[in-house]
Amino acid sequence: MGEKIVNGFLLMLSLFYTVNARQYSFGRPTAPKTGFLPQLIGYCAVAVSAYLFIQSLRGKGDAGNVKLNCDGRRLAGLIGVMAAYILVFKSAGYLLSTVILLFIVMKIGRVKGWKVPAAVSIITSGCFYLIFKVFLSVPLPSGILF
Repeated sequence: MGEKIVNGFLLMLSLFYTVNARQYSFGRPTAPKTGFLPQLIGYCAVAVSAYLFIQSLRGKGDAGNVKLNCDGRRLAGLIGVMAAYILVFKSAGYLLSTVILLFIVMKIGRVKGWKVPAAVSIITSGCFYLIFKVFLSVPLPSGILF
């Protein structure tokens, strides 16, 4: 029963998100506008959540195989890091804040060592910077680095 409630809630949430994302102009794939990515994400979220909701209604969900083992301290740390990211995003800038966020999230997720989390966070942030700032010309906060 819980799986049906959660999947139904996620479907309603993704529908709400998608309806609100439609207020922005979509543009074209060759010339995307502000609503392109939010609408694309919304449509994908609706499709996935609808599929999961239908599967749970048919009794073919995987709730029987799920074991919930939540470490409250790690969850609170993750929420705190995300809140801090939101607060410092504009002042610290996209690159610095995102590299630090990804690194800390990987350490909270218990990724071993320092080299792999550092490399992944730097490469991932750099790739997304190139995609959005350079290729799509999306204005990102420069912050204290630039």
